[in-house]
Amino acid sequence: MHFAEKRSFSFRLRRSRPGDGGSTHSRNSNNNSSTCTNNNRCNSPLTATSTSMKLEVPNSAASVSRRSSIYKKPDKDDSGLIHIVRDIDLPLMTFNDQYNVEKVLAEGCFAKIMLALHRPTQTQVVLKAVHAELTTTQEFQREFHFNYELSHHRNILSAYNVAFQTKDYYVFAMEHAPYGDLASNVGPNGLHENACKLITEQLSSALGFMHSKNLVHRDLKLENVLVFTPDFSRVKLCDFGATTRKGLLVHKVKHTWTSFVPPEVLEIVKNERFHCLPSSDSWQFGILMFHILTGSPPWNAADWVKDTQYAGFMKYEQRKTTKIPDHFRKFSTRLMRCFRKYLSYDPEDRCKVTEVAKYMKDRWVECRITASKSATLISPNPDQDSCIYLNQKDCRHSADENKTRLRRMMSSYGLESALDQNAIRKRVLEWLATCDANFDTEIESLAVVDVTN
Repeated sequence: MHFAEKRSFSFRLRRSRPGDGGSTHSRNSNNNSSTCTNNNRCNSPLTATSTSMKLEVPNSAASVSRRSSIYKKPDKDDSGLIHIVRDIDLPLMTFNDQYNVEKVLAEGCFAKIMLALHRPTQTQVVLKAVHAELTTTQEFQREFHFNYELSHHRNILSAYNVAFQTKDYYVFAMEHAPYGDLASNVGPNGLHENACKLITEQLSSALGFMHSKNLVHRDLKLENVLVFTPDFSRVKLCDFGATTRKGLLVHKVKHTWTSFVPPEVLEIVKNERFHCLPSSDSWQFGILMFHILTGSPPWNAADWVKDTQYAGFMKYEQRKTTKIPDHFRKFSTRLMRCFRKYLSYDPEDRCKVTEVAKYMKDRWVECRITASKSATLISPNPDQDSCIYLNQKDCRHSADENKTRLRRMMSSYGLESALDQNAIRKRVLEWLATCDANFDTEIESLAVVDVTN
């Protein structure tokens, strides 16, 4: 990454809608001598002090250029330059120098995420602090570089051009997601089908953009999707610590959920390297779709031997059986075809992440009959209104089949379930006549008692 030599620089954010629907971040540097007359000086890294960092959000986006002078962009196409991670001299400072840390949003083994207020501009930002002992400067710079360079897509989390180091952390600033991540929004029974479609459509756009730049995310999961609106009309992909250029030899991603790991990666032995391909994102994208719809991943690990649910789906995916796995029964035929393409065992057979657009107009969840030894039940998703989700014609047909099956079972035990209206009327009249006769008898008995007295 290129930093122009300046003692102070400001950070500006512009929202725009280019032809691809992306959002653009613009960063400008404030310096009276912004024109560089020395090429060597322009190509040298910036050594900033803790008092020089300033975050600014302009009132008018019209006055802000699309790209800042901090990251110099050549006139020609720079699609290949996104893979070049340049060295940055990170200024040494403390959080209290310019920020009021309000609370810790999340904390893991390698980093913690903090909500902070930038005092000079009264702007609320999120600071990602990576433990310096558990990462290298190069790894931190790579994550910051990819996050910053991809920020102009509307469904990728915006990273400001603010990066520094403290005694224990490497830190950079990002925008704040007011509704947290998907992990805190997806309940145990999953989300509404329409919400899932909104989310997957946006994520496929973000991942498709990354793949067009020959970049692979490699760490898709609920925790790495941030929510900006309560109806999920705006979600953004985040955490680019594992992002790698397509085709490079890489190791496994540390501390990721095994349920999201593709089978070809799970089979890799420890410390063995493998080629990074977009097909791994396709696999994780399919797992993510299932997780959003149901509230849990389809299996614990893509292991034929140790996981029977995975083995059952693979038999279905490879057409060794026509039996649909139980945990996939609620899905429509079209969505099952989609899952087959994303969750193919062979990476070369997997479809691109953007192919989900072909299934957006289809119904994804339908009414299914879940058979058991004791009863036959209709089991819709409890989080969904049946009028919205269920194919009512199919449900009525299924209910008729259930009634027929119930009559046969009752007949085998000598029970009759058919209702004869004439027989019912006759039995009611007989009952009334019996009641009248009993009433008359009681009246006569009372009369005899009175006469005797």
